[in-house]
Amino acid sequence: ASSDDEPGPSYGGSAAVDPPVLLSAAEKRLRKWRRMLGVTVDDWKAYVRAKPQVVQRRTRKGVPAPLRGYAWQVMSGGRELRACHHGVYDELVLSTLDERDDDIAKDISRTFPSHVFFAKPDGAGQRSLYNLLRAYSVYDREVGYVQGMGFVAGLLLLHMSEEDAFWVMVALFRGAVHEPLEGLYSPGMPLVRRCLHQLEGLLGEHLPRLAAHFQRECVHASMFATQWFVTLFAYSLPLGVVERVWDVFMLEGVKVIFQVGVALLHRAEENLLALPFEVLAANLRHFPASEKREEARGLDEVGRAGDDKVEADDLLERALALRLSRRLDELRAEHDYLNERMRDSGAERSHPP
Repeated sequence: ASSDDEPGPSYGGSAAVDPPVLLSAAEKRLRKWRRMLGVTVDDWKAYVRAKPQVVQRRTRKGVPAPLRGYAWQVMSGGRELRACHHGVYDELVLSTLDERDDDIAKDISRTFPSHVFFAKPDGAGQRSLYNLLRAYSVYDREVGYVQGMGFVAGLLLLHMSEEDAFWVMVALFRGAVHEPLEGLYSPGMPLVRRCLHQLEGLLGEHLPRLAAHFQRECVHASMFATQWFVTLFAYSLPLGVVERVWDVFMLEGVKVIFQVGVALLHRAEENLLALPFEVLAANLRHFPASEKREEARGLDEVGRAGDDKVEADDLLERALALRLSRRLDELRAEHDYLNERMRDSGAERSHPP
């Protein structure tokens, strides 16, 4: 039995008592998660307070697929937001046309184009994605719509209804539980700039040879990692892998995006070190998809699903072994300090003595 198993019911007593039903490992896991999630958000919060390490351990092993959508809603804070805003989503969907509608419509077919749910023009998936992105652009006019948001919205729609997905997006972007992510999409993308600064600092410490190679070849993190942050890896990783990454992301926050990014580069380090700029830049533009494309050829759907599970287990084992919290905080402070100095310098130039 695993270290986070809970005691099952006792079957001692008379011979007339029915023998215990033998459950598969998947069924036992599902039962544990149902007990952990409970019936209400308060049940979940109480379990997290009582057994935070159990919650973290189980989440890192992966949320069972039938419960993933609900678990993401509860972990992110989206479930509570929906309960407090009855009817708001419907009003947003029915609102008058917005100047961003054309941009959203153009990008719909580019979001998970090979997935059956989104593949049909004007099918149910594309209509739901359009409604969701349009509703958010009306709800938050400062952020509006940015192309990478489609992959975040699309992944949510694969696990929950439009309205549930909308409130999870609001919870993530506005920071209901973790640091708000709207800076990934707001004008100037300030959070993207900070994340790239942090990632380059981490590479210099954890992968110094690769960081030096990138510097020699004039390769910057912005050339390959911007989409990691803007889509939270939904664009770059196979679906079965990104779902597992998002399980951890929903519980622990954006730190896991850095952990996964460093782990991916570490795994491919020797190959990347051998590449000159032209090949390196082209490879990184689609990294890590380019790394796995050849391996995935010839696998049927079942084979790909099994391959994704092995890939997710291996990637998360590598990623979650990295202790980055303190260094991320230091790099954040460094970035904020440098930004402040740049603003002060700009103000002095604008107002000479």
